[in-house]
Parts: sequence; C-alpha cells; structure tokens
Amino acid sequence: MKLGATTYTVPTLVGATLGASVLALSTKALALVIAGSAFIGMMASAAFPYFILVATIPVQVDLLGGVTVTKLITPLAIGMVTINALIHRGPWPVLLRWPAGYLAGMFFLTSLLSLVGGNLHGFPGEAAKVPVYGALFFLTLTFNRTADDLRRLLWVITITGVGEALITAAQVHYGFVMPGDWRRNVGLPSEGGVDGAFMSISEGKVRAEGTTAHPIFLASFFLMAMPCTTFLLFHEKHPWVKASLAAMLCLMGYAWVYTFARSSVVGFVFLILVALWFQSKLVRKLSVIALVLVLAGGLSYQVVSEWFQAGVHTVESQSLFGKADLNESSGSFAFRRESIVGGWNLFLAYPWFGVGFGQAINHYVKYLPSWADHYYHPAVIHNMFLEVASELGVFALSAFIGMWAWAFVCLKRGLRIPALRSYAVLLTSLLVGQIAFLMITPMVREIWLTLPMAMAIGHMARSNASPEGGFFSVRVDEAKPQQVWRDERANRLSGARPEMRT
Repeated sequence: MKLGATTYTVPTLVGATLGASVLALSTKALALVIAGSAFIGMMASAAFPYFILVATIPVQVDLLGGVTVTKLITPLAIGMVTINALIHRGPWPVLLRWPAGYLAGMFFLTSLLSLVGGNLHGFPGEAAKVPVYGALFFLTLTFNRTADDLRRLLWVITITGVGEALITAAQVHYGFVMPGDWRRNVGLPSEGGVDGAFMSISEGKVRAEGTTAHPIFLASFFLMAMPCTTFLLFHEKHPWVKASLAAMLCLMGYAWVYTFARSSVVGFVFLILVALWFQSKLVRKLSVIALVLVLAGGLSYQVVSEWFQAGVHTVESQSLFGKADLNESSGSFAFRRESIVGGWNLFLAYPWFGVGFGQAINHYVKYLPSWADHYYHPAVIHNMFLEVASELGVFALSAFIGMWAWAFVCLKRGLRIPALRSYAVLLTSLLVGQIAFLMITPMVREIWLTLPMAMAIGHMARSNASPEGGFFSVRVDEAKPQQVWRDERANRLSGARPEMRT
C-alpha cells in the first residue's frame, strides 16, 4: 500500500515545530505544547481534567515567571469540571459532604484568611497553593464513587510515577536539569561562573529531584506511587500486565534510591509494617511487644537517637551514598530536631491564628532553642503538624487533625466490606507511612490526594456501593443482572427509592 504525502508531511511539520520551539525557547516551549495537549485531553472526558490534575502533583518546575505547571492546570481543571457539570456531562464538585467537606473547607478558608490578614511575605505564591490543595481534595471526593474509580486513579498515579522515574534516570546519567531545578540554589556561583546545579554535576554529586522542587518531594511522591503500583501488581490477572507493572515498580524503586531521601525510608518502614499487620499474626504480636517496651520507657530518647544515627551511618557507608549531594546523617538529624523545637516555640508564641499560611519561613528561625548549634537550617519547619500549628493556629490545626481522624474512621468502615477491604488496607498503610514521614518533613501535596481517597472509601462503604467489573471476585448476588446493579447503585447515590420489580 502506497502512503500519501500527508502521512509524511504532517509528522515532519509537527516534529519541525517542536524542535524549533525547543531551540528558540528551551524546554519551556515543550512544556507549553504538553500543557496544550493536556487541555485538549480535558475536553475528551468528564474525568480527564481530574486525572490530569493528579498527574501534575509532582510537577513543580517553573513554567512562566514562577508559575508552575500545577498552578496553571488547576484553574483549567476546575473550569472544565464546572462546564461539564453545567452541561450535565459530569458531576458537580462535592463540597458539602459531612464532615469531610466542612473540615477541609475550614482549613482552606483559614489558610486564605491568614494570608489576607497576616504577614504578606510571598503572598501570591503561597496563596496559589490553597486552590491546588483544595482542587485535589474536593475533586477526589467527586470522581471516586466506586471501586473501579479508585482502580483507574491508581493507574494514573502509577503511570505518572513511571514518567518521573524516567526523568530521574536522565538526571542521574546525563545531568538533565529541569527549569526551576532545586540544585540551582545549591552553592553560590562566582561572578561569571556556573550556577549551583552545574557545580554539583561537575563535582560528581548526584541527587535527583525529577520535576519536583526538592528530592524529598520526589521521594514523597514515590512513597505514594510505589505502593499503588504494588497493589495493582498483586491484583491484576493478565501475565503481561503483571510483568509491565513489575518493570514499572523496579524503575520507580531505582529512581527513589537516587533521591537519597533518608526520611522517606522511615515512611516506607511504617507503611510496610502496617501492610504486614493485616497479613501476619507474627507482625501483630511483635508490634504489640514493641509498643509495650516503648510505653514502659525501656528505650530512652538518647538510645533511640543513637540507634537511628548508627543505622543511617551504616547505610551511608555504602559506595552508592559516596556520590550523594546531601548532609551527613548526624547533621540532618540535628537540624530536624532543632527545627521541630523552633516550630513548637513559634506555635506557643502565636497559638490562636499563627503567622500566616507559608509564612513560618520568615519567623521560626528566631524561635530556635538556645542550644541550637547547627550551621544550617532549612527554610521550613520539618514537621507537618507543627508547620500547620505555627502558621494557622489551633483552630486550623484542629480541622487538619480532624481530617486525618475522619480518614481513619472511613478506612475502618471500608475494612468491613470485602470488595473494599484491599483498598482500605492500601490507604491505611499509605496514611500511616505518610504520617511517619511527615513528622520529620514539611507538608507535601500527596496528602491532599490520599486523605480524600480514604474518605471516599468510607462513603462507598456507607452507601454499600457495589463494584462493577475489575478484579473483584466477591459479589453480593451474582444472579442479578448487571443493569439492575447499576440502577440500584445510582438510586442509592441519589437518595431515590428503588422501583418495585416483579
């Protein structure tokens, strides 16, 4: 068969356009093309705007004058969801679901009001984070109404993780630097010299961040993406799909190692322990014994600290860590401890309304303890809960803790439903791992996805939603036609009374 001239011409023109754009405007032009393609994708399906928003969670590189991809996509996604709802093509955003919507609404409203009435340092950039977090939270509640919806979401997270892993590999082996790369702030170049990123590369230092603002944020994303990929690996049936997922998981594991984010190891340890808790009686017994020892005071803080630093030092002594661009374990542990104490002191100084969303960077160093002697302190408090407390005060902190508490209540409901139990185990493990990780790390975007995912499972359990297809083998009544199940599920979600059938 002879191919027409158009078959060759169109790809050639597209390739030439992309190549000329990259040459003229660097990688930002390519990012604009990708963003345009994403916008076209948003119009293809009612759920696509939400999926694209989820896929941009780790994309924190600058696009246009400090505006990141996620901050650009968020208003587009909200707009497309609203338009689809107006033309009855998709659901209206779930905003007033009790108590999840009210707790989140109180937190986000307090965040905005704290910026308006408080310290205005960095107001535009900090204020832009609130709609990003809010869109992730409320749209996750909106578009996850069945188990199949959750399964599709896990695939979006997995595919995004593979993309981040490929970019990480390019950074490790080819020194690829994204716009707004975090290493540009590592070291100050001499006049006429190169910036910090290339200084690190030229010295043979490696620590990958993907498209995030810092390697810790990339590790945080893998802390969510790798368990989701593992879940799909164990539940998919087709051998070729399993093989593909196994390869994806290995690639993400490789990328995670090169973040050298030692704090994420703590998160993975707790995540794995909770997952095993649901599978092994031995783990449950050992966990109870360990808890009794800790409560009895058998391990002092000094002993735990020494064991932690000894373990990290053992890992760092391996040759792989010799080329990592990071602080020594003792220094990393020291500034985290001092940062946490400084965050607590700042909270005590402003207990009611805090110093403003994202404004602790301008205040907390003054509240470091008198014994603090580390030469370097990070810009943010390395404890998520103290960060919220010191920036927003006790009322917002109560709403924030309330969201976590409600998420675990919802997961407890999901554990009772056979069709939802595996998802509830996954989310319980994820949330516990994130809590452990975030006790020594500032806030990350991923929690605004995992928290509403857990709450969505609780809503499914309460509504007694039945799964449609997928990999579930448990069904309440196999004799009922599939259409009857769909009709009854729709009636339950809408509150309508089911019709009498003969």
